[in-house]
Amino acid sequence: MATAGDAGPVQDGDLKMSEIEFLAESELVEILPNFEAEALQFIGGPVGPFRPQRPIEVPIWLAVTLRGRKKCTIKPPDWMNKDTLRELCEEEKKSELFIEMPRHFQEIAALLFECASSDIRDSEQVRALLADIHDTRYSKVRSGILKAKEGVVVRVNHLTMLEMNASRPFWLKSMDTLRRLNETLDAAENDEQ
Repeated sequence: MATAGDAGPVQDGDLKMSEIEFLAESELVEILPNFEAEALQFIGGPVGPFRPQRPIEVPIWLAVTLRGRKKCTIKPPDWMNKDTLRELCEEEKKSELFIEMPRHFQEIAALLFECASSDIRDSEQVRALLADIHDTRYSKVRSGILKAKEGVVVRVNHLTMLEMNASRPFWLKSMDTLRRLNETLDAAENDEQ
């Protein structure tokens, strides 16, 4: 993947938070338009046609734009309800490892809460459960960093791109500290011989 004006490909490790949010905005979400229009042409291809009260999937960036103009309501993704999130939260708390979460779940939730919180059923409970999942997962990241400092192998599968990006400085610092410690130990062993 390359960005405009970039000389080469962007690695996941090189992404900025705004770029991660940009990628999340390409995910599809269902809307109920309250207008009629033929298909709209975009770089990624046509979207539509739009018919009043007929569900259609559109990229989140378009859903947010239409919602801001009061041209639709947004149907949150299936995972964004209190029952599903409660189950995910309980599973996340029980598991020592990270559970698999919907792709870009934090960014999508933030976008939908910002522009369409009234379209989200039980929005305050959903928001609280998402915060609880977030806290649990970041607690696991911090715990993993401490374990890694002690030389314990840590599995960090199922982290989202946002979580990897946010925790990268901690992991890099820990790995650098371990590298220096190993170099010091190797040097001490060589001096003893």
